[in-house]
Amino acid sequence: MVPLPEPRTDDNSTADLTGVIRARRRQVWRHRLVSIGVVAAILIIAAVLWFSPLLALGKVSVKGSQLVDHEQVSESVLKAYGGTPLPRVRPGSVEKGVLNEFPRTKEASVHYSGPRSLSIEITDRRPVLAITTTEGFQLFDEEAVDLGTVDDAPKGVTVLEESHGAPDQKTVSAVIRFMAELKPELRSDLSSVQAKDEKNLTGVIETGETKAKVALGDSTSANLKMRTALQLAAAGRTEIDVSVPSVPVTD
Repeated sequence: MVPLPEPRTDDNSTADLTGVIRARRRQVWRHRLVSIGVVAAILIIAAVLWFSPLLALGKVSVKGSQLVDHEQVSESVLKAYGGTPLPRVRPGSVEKGVLNEFPRTKEASVHYSGPRSLSIEITDRRPVLAITTTEGFQLFDEEAVDLGTVDDAPKGVTVLEESHGAPDQKTVSAVIRFMAELKPELRSDLSSVQAKDEKNLTGVIETGETKAKVALGDSTSANLKMRTALQLAAAGRTEIDVSVPSVPVTD
């Protein structure tokens, strides 16, 4: 019977395996240290940008508005945020501040425009009614926001003329509701409005050579009333009552 050889212990193989494990561990730690270093560098850079006066807001440019003074908006934003590092200036907060301080603004779009500057584009509220006053024409939009007084009524904006004295708030609100409901193409044909009270609105429509006085009644069914009145005016009628639009009356 031939004896079996005794198993041998390969010291070199064991040493090689241990070296491989150690090399892998060193590689893993190198990757971890590099990652930690990158994160630390990012945090340091972010901290520098967050607090650095090199990025302090120093300029605000404003465009797009005809009703809001651009310089006043710029001064207001700089007063609130001037000197603050730009990364700490949130566009949403700036927009909210502009809307609160300048009610004639319908929308304010704020963007970073450089390392130390902001740009703001303002969309004005659109006037739908001008009320005659001793100082000119007081403008209102469809939400009854007072847009201030101007010397001349803007082209295409219906004028609420005085009738039996200055109208009260309920009457003004009724006229604004009527105007807000009207589609723009119909609104432009209504050159002026008078209001004895909130339930007795009258207007003058003008389309080219056609001019007619229209009794509108209250503020409801504005589009139907205007379409009916325009059809009758086109047929040559100059005195029209559409306070009940389903049963118009003409002279």
